[in-house]
Amino acid sequence: DLDKNNVAVISGGGSGHEPAHAGFVGKGMLTAAVCGDLFASPSVDAVLTAIQAVTGDAGCLLIVKNYTGDRLNFGLAAEKARRMGYNVEMLIVGDDISLPDNKHPRGIAGTILVHKVAGY
Repeated sequence: DLDKNNVAVISGGGSGHEPAHAGFVGKGMLTAAVCGDLFASPSVDAVLTAIQAVTGDAGCLLIVKNYTGDRLNFGLAAEKARRMGYNVEMLIVGDDISLPDNKHPRGIAGTILVHKVAGY
């Protein structure tokens, strides 16, 4: 049940790691998920469409993994949405305990925990 009085929580990324990200939509987790093609970030237009579909006056939070494509496409969609009058914030998750001493943490291990903390 979508309640646009609450802050919308949106995340996503490339397909191929199911149940991420659509499997995390529901009570206590995400409001919406945006999936790209296999191992590819969702497009700017797809992210913007999700923002428009679920965001009310309370605004939305984009939870983004630390991949270049995700950062770019979610970031550009957030900028476009802001210009349209939406209240949008973006959180990039770079915590990654799945690989020790990773110089470029992607947020693989920590993102789902952020989904749970931010969701309601």
